[in-house]
Amino acid sequence: MLKYKRYAFESIPATSERLTDILAGMAGKNRRIVSVFCMPSTNLFIRIYRDAEQFVDCRSHLCTDYSPLLPMDLPLVEGQLCKAGFYNATASAITSAVIGIAYTED
Repeated sequence: MLKYKRYAFESIPATSERLTDILAGMAGKNRRIVSVFCMPSTNLFIRIYRDAEQFVDCRSHLCTDYSPLLPMDLPLVEGQLCKAGFYNATASAITSAVIGIAYTED
C-alpha cells in the first residue's frame, strides 16, 4: 500500500539547512521511499538523508505541475532513519516550505 507523509517548515533562515525526521525503519515492516514531493521554489535545494548518507540534493523547482514527484528507491531497514528537508541558498529567509514522501510498507 502506498502511504504519504508531509512536513511544513515555518521558516528556513538564509544559507542554512532545515531537516526533519520523516520516516524510520521498523522491525517486521519493509519500508521503501518511492518518491519525494515539495512546494516548488527556485531558491531551495531538496535534501534527503538516510542515517548520515545524503541521497538527494537537487533544486526544488524540479517539482512542477507536470512532474510533481521525484522518483526514488530508498529502502529502510530496522533502525535506519530518513531525514528530509531543504537547504536555503539565498541571502534571505524563506517563510514557508512543504516537503513530503510517498512510501510503501509491507
